[in-house]
Amino acid sequence: MKKFGTFKGVFVPSTEAILGTVLFLLLPALTADVGLFGILMVIFLSHTVTVATAFSIADCATNLNNIGGGGMYALSKRSLGLSFGGSIGIQLFIAQAASIGFYCIGFAEPLSPLFFPHIQQMFPEIFSNTDSILLFKQLVATVVLLLFFIIVMFGADFTLKIQMFILVILFGSIAIIFFSPVISSDFIQDGIFSQTLHLKGMRPLTVSLFIITFTQFFPAVTGIDAGVGMSGELADPKKSLVRGTFLSIIITMILYIITVFIFSLMNPQKIILEHKDGLPIGNLLTDLLGSGNMFPYSIFGIIVLLGILFATSSSALSCFMTAPRTAQSLSRDNVLPRFLSFLSKDFRSSGNEPRFAVIFTFLIAFAVIWIGNINTAAMIVGICYLVVYGWVNGSAFLERISQNPTFRPTSRGHWLISFYGYLASLTAIFIFNWQLGLLIIVVQFIIFRLILKYKEEGKLEGVWWGVVYSFLIKIINVLNGIVQGTKNWRPIVTAISVKGTDKAPETLEIIARLLTQYKGFIHFHHILTEKDEEKDQIDEEARNNYGLIFSGDPTETILSMVQMNFYGNLSPNTVLLGYSKKIDTVRVIKKILSLRKNIILLKNGEKFSGFSEIDIWWRGEKNGNLMVLLAYIIQSSVDEKLNDITIRIIRKLSEDEAEHDARDEMMTLLSKARINGEVIILPFTDEDFLQTVTKISGKSNLVLMGIPGNYTDKTNRSLFNLNEFFFKKEIHKYDSLPPVLFVKSAITHSLIE
Repeated sequence: MKKFGTFKGVFVPSTEAILGTVLFLLLPALTADVGLFGILMVIFLSHTVTVATAFSIADCATNLNNIGGGGMYALSKRSLGLSFGGSIGIQLFIAQAASIGFYCIGFAEPLSPLFFPHIQQMFPEIFSNTDSILLFKQLVATVVLLLFFIIVMFGADFTLKIQMFILVILFGSIAIIFFSPVISSDFIQDGIFSQTLHLKGMRPLTVSLFIITFTQFFPAVTGIDAGVGMSGELADPKKSLVRGTFLSIIITMILYIITVFIFSLMNPQKIILEHKDGLPIGNLLTDLLGSGNMFPYSIFGIIVLLGILFATSSSALSCFMTAPRTAQSLSRDNVLPRFLSFLSKDFRSSGNEPRFAVIFTFLIAFAVIWIGNINTAAMIVGICYLVVYGWVNGSAFLERISQNPTFRPTSRGHWLISFYGYLASLTAIFIFNWQLGLLIIVVQFIIFRLILKYKEEGKLEGVWWGVVYSFLIKIINVLNGIVQGTKNWRPIVTAISVKGTDKAPETLEIIARLLTQYKGFIHFHHILTEKDEEKDQIDEEARNNYGLIFSGDPTETILSMVQMNFYGNLSPNTVLLGYSKKIDTVRVIKKILSLRKNIILLKNGEKFSGFSEIDIWWRGEKNGNLMVLLAYIIQSSVDEKLNDITIRIIRKLSEDEAEHDARDEMMTLLSKARINGEVIILPFTDEDFLQTVTKISGKSNLVLMGIPGNYTDKTNRSLFNLNEFFFKKEIHKYDSLPPVLFVKSAITHSLIE
C-alpha cells in the first residue's frame, strides 16, 4: 500500500478542511458584525484551542513507535485505553460522517441564487412552494455526495490527487480576495470597499455577541482531524502528524487574519442584510464582489465561485477520506458490535482500503442531507468534535501528570498546555449548547461502560493506573506529615492464611474486605507449600487477587511478613491471621505484639455463615474498645448491602462487681460511642467460661473475644502476658463454637470524642 508524506498526507487534507464554508460564506458577515478587533480576538481565541490540541497530538504521537490507523482515536486509545478510546472513536466517526452531509449542503448554498430561478421555471410543479429551495439544495448535495463517493472508492491516492488540484483552486480564490481592493474591473461591486478599516462592527461588541460570533467561527478551525485521520497511510506518522498539523494551523491562521483585514475594508451595510435569531445574515461573497454581474464571463468571478464550491467540497472530501478509516480501526480493534465487523474489510481479500466503511459512511451522510432540521444536527456534530478534541488534550495532560516512565515524547509540550486545551474544549461545549453538550457526554459515558463491560471484561486499562498512583503517592507524602492518633485510626490490615485450613482463607478474605471496604486498606497473602509452586493449577484470579507466597516454613514466613513496612503512614497496624496447626501461634502473636500491631486470630473460619449476629465478649477497654470498633466497621459495611446485623456486647461479672453499675457503665459507653448494640450482663457463677460462651453464643454468626492472657504492672507500665498454655493445649476446645475472632489490641482505642 502506498504511503504518503507530510504535505500530501497531512497538510493538504487538514488545510482544506479548515479553509471551508466559514471563510467564504460566514466570515464577511461576522467581520462586519463585530468589527476587525472583535473578529481578530475570536480568531486568536479559537486557534489557542487548536494549537493546544496540536501540542497534545505531538505529545501522544511522538511517544509511539507504531500509531496505526484511526487518527485521534488511535492516539486516544493508547493513552486512555480501548474502552475510553473506543467511546471517543465512535463519536469521532459519527461526527466525521455527518459532517460530509453538512459540507455537501454548503456546496449547494452559493449555487442556489445562480441556478435555482432557472430550475424553478423548468419544473414549477416541483419547486413552487416555500420549501422548494431546501429541496433544491438537498438534490444538489446528493449529487455531490455521489460524486465524492465514487472518488473515494478509487482509493486514497486518487482522492489526494483530486485534493491537490482543489487546494490550488482554493489558494487562487483566496489570492483574488486578497487583491480584490486593488483590482480595477467590473468584477468589483461599486462602493463595496472603503479607504479605512472598520475596527468596530455594526453592533456593539458585548460578551453575548462575542460568544455568538465564537460559536459561528470556531467550527472553521476544527479541521485538523482530517490530516490526523490519515495516520495509518503515512510513511512516518510520528513526524508527519506533528509537522503537517502545526504547518496547517499556522498557514490557515495567517490566511484568516489577512482575509478579515480585507473584509474589514468592506462597507458593513452592504455585507449584512439582516439579523435573524441574533445571527448576522449576509450577502454571498460572489454578490459582494460583483461576480454575479459578469458571470460566467469574468475569470475572477469564476475562480471565486469555484473557490467557494471547492472550499465546501474539499472539506467533505477530507472527511470522506478519514471517516471510513476511523470506522475501519474501530472494527479491527473489536470495539464495534460483531455485526459491524465487515467495516474493517475491503472488497478484495488482499486490499486495505476501507471500502465497506466508505459505503456505510455514505449512508450516514445521505441521511444527514435529508434529515430536515440540519441546524440541530450540525450543533450535535460540532459538540462531538469538541468532545474528541477535549479528550485528546485530556489524554496528553493525564500522561504528563502521571509521570509514567513509558511516556517519553520527543515534543516539548507541557501539561498546562494540554490542560488548557481540555478546559477550553469543555467550556466551548457548554457555550455552544450546554444541554446538548451534557447529553453527548452522558452518551459517551454509556458507550464507554458498554465497551468496558462487553469488550474488556470490566478491566480498565491505559494511563488511569499511573494517574491514580501519582496522586496516591502525593497524598501519602502529605499523610507522612500528619499524626494519625487514635481519633483517625483506620484498619490497615495484613491478612494471612495458610493452605490446608479448609474454608478459612475464604472467610478470612470476607472479614478482611469488610473491615477495610470503607475504612481502610488490605494486603492479602496466602501461604502455599513449595510443591505448589511447581503446579499449574493456581488460577489467574488467585494470582491477581492474593499475594501468593510459597514457603516450606509458614511460621518463619509469617514472622518475616509482619515486620514489613509499607510506604508512608499506610503500614499495616493490624494482622488478621487464620489459625492453623502448621504455624507456631505463640511465637507469631508475641512477635506481632512486640511490633505494636493489633492481632486478630480467626478460629473456625470454615463455619462462617454470615453476619446476622455478632457477639462481643467484653473484659475491659484495652481489647473491648477495638472489638466494638471492628464490629461497628463490619456492621457499617454490611448495612451498605441492606443486611440487618445485631451486635451483642456480653459481659460476665466478676465476684465483686454489681450488675446495676456494670450495665450503666456499658450503656453509657455505647451511647457516647454512638454505636447501636444490645448489652447483656451475666451474673457471676462458678461455670467455666467456655461453657458460658457456648451456651450464650453457640448460635451466633461471629464471636469476638480477647486473646487469653493477663496484665502485670512493671515500672508504671502494664505488660501483657500471653497465655501460652491456652494455644498449646486448650484452643481445640473451641472447635464447637461459631467462627471466633481472638483479638489483642496494641493500643487502647478511643470510642468517645
